[in-house]
Amino acid sequence: MNQVLDIRRMGYLARRDFINEWRGIAIASGAVAGAMFLGAVLHLFFGGLQTMDYASFLSRTLAIWGIISASLAFTSLHDKTRNEVYLMLPASSFEKTLVRLLWVSLFTPLFIMVMLTLASVFTELVTTLLFQTPFSPLNPFQGVFLKVVGYVVIIQSVFFLGAAWFRKAHFIKTVFTLILLSITLGILSTVFFRLVFASYFEGFHAPGMIRFNLGPMLDSQFPVLMNTLEIIGKVLLYGFLAPFCWFVAWLRVKGTQSSDGV
Repeated sequence: MNQVLDIRRMGYLARRDFINEWRGIAIASGAVAGAMFLGAVLHLFFGGLQTMDYASFLSRTLAIWGIISASLAFTSLHDKTRNEVYLMLPASSFEKTLVRLLWVSLFTPLFIMVMLTLASVFTELVTTLLFQTPFSPLNPFQGVFLKVVGYVVIIQSVFFLGAAWFRKAHFIKTVFTLILLSITLGILSTVFFRLVFASYFEGFHAPGMIRFNLGPMLDSQFPVLMNTLEIIGKVLLYGFLAPFCWFVAWLRVKGTQSSDGV
């Protein structure tokens, strides 16, 4: 039997996670569907006979629910009351990480889209009967939702890593870390541009006065460089960030399992 990856063991892990989480999922689903229904009714009362914007509601739900789900992906790993049982499960650290990754990045978005689609059908049936409005439920097959899911998966990866890395307050610590990284990157970028494009500025000629030389800004090399930096940034964001976070999260799970959660 493969000691690293076995589909049967992953199936057992996924079933165990579902059994442990289905009550919370059911409560959250009821709350979200109820909020959609109430929002649609209130929208008809106070916003005229216009249909609720289900697409925006779905996008916000995918983002909020997805981030929260990713932040809670490894609670069993760090919880001192449960981590011993979780660490003793007959599965590799790679399987445990992959099951949680598929749960938050694949199952959760698909479940949200199906659940809200059914909720919108019920909502539209009720509002059509009561208010004689056109029947226009959510259409989950629009291409824009695929982009939203892609963006959510990228954002989720950061919180997925935070869930594996931090022992407590995963969401808050991840947000705080992102803020610090943003400030640090902003400072480094400012220093980089100041050094690289120093020739675009002529220094101080009088106290409190700066004279800018805008001529070099018109050079053809500047837009080429900016386009190159933009392409590199997109490659790092869309192609590198999520796999990097998943890989580091697996290393963290592997290290925690090797040290018995210490």
